[in-house]
Amino acid sequence: MHRVIRNLTASLILGVASLSGVNSAYADGPKVGIFVADSFGDRAFFDIALGGKDLVEDNYEATVNTYEGRLQADKFFRQLSDAGRNNDMVFVLGFEAIDAMMRAAEANEDAHFIFIDAKLDSPVVSSVGYRDSEGCYLIGALAAQLTTTDLPMINPEKTIGFVGGVDSPVIRDCESGYKQGAAAIDPDTKVVSGYVGSWVDPAKGKVINQSLNQDGSDINYQYAGLSGEGGFDSVRSGESGYALGAGFDQSNLAPGYVPGSMLKRVDETINRITKSLLDGKLVKGFSESEGVSEGGLVVVYDDELVSKDVQKQVDELATGIAEGKIKVESDR
Repeated sequence: MHRVIRNLTASLILGVASLSGVNSAYADGPKVGIFVADSFGDRAFFDIALGGKDLVEDNYEATVNTYEGRLQADKFFRQLSDAGRNNDMVFVLGFEAIDAMMRAAEANEDAHFIFIDAKLDSPVVSSVGYRDSEGCYLIGALAAQLTTTDLPMINPEKTIGFVGGVDSPVIRDCESGYKQGAAAIDPDTKVVSGYVGSWVDPAKGKVINQSLNQDGSDINYQYAGLSGEGGFDSVRSGESGYALGAGFDQSNLAPGYVPGSMLKRVDETINRITKSLLDGKLVKGFSESEGVSEGGLVVVYDDELVSKDVQKQVDELATGIAEGKIKVESDR
């Protein structure tokens, strides 16, 4: 199987940075914290951040400390305060931790806290959001094309599915983009959606996927964190269609039944922001967004399931978004 990451720009390929000429405060290498509100091991959003750990260790001689909130909100502030005391910069992932992060940032003024996955308006915390609707537009376009192919598990209906984790603005934004991408391929494509209500409930995720299959969908997009593994479990039997991955290349969760995944390059975001902070180009309270044009959202394919013609069509849409010729509406 040959898989290729379609990165439209080289803007995030930063190379190995020399620490010479960098802010003298980091002469011995920066101390970087990475906090996730739940746990690593989701094989999705949080695990991509671990790739960022590897990048900043290799590129900037960083010492990296990781923290897992395990969804124990009463411990978030203590952990984040500890991260603030022991690191120069702290990357925080997980909406559940925003309030505790704000308090920890105010209590630890020497540390630079950066929230990943949404733009926040704060003078004490910096943030990077993603234009999720753009990446989900591409995966919706891919699903709409696949549902009319002759793949073995495709049914005659033009129906595709969307599985969300927790009902939140970022997921609604993705669902909106997914529907727009599908409509761009064929306005008659029907999208059926279901929400698990949790990021960590694969059993319920499987039930949601099976429900969408009963509604006619033959390919479901798993934008649900660990809950999405229920969708991959469902298709692994070879009896209920295909699954599309989100955040991470999830093809290994159901080999032969995952035509593609939309990657959210948190690893490259952590790498880029670390370099900018080392170079003194960013100040506390900055707020940025990344999308297709910056290389923050990219699609990977399984060449055995997705033809070159279909890949080309999706890549052309990505180019259109990057060049501003295609406008993807956002729900945020």
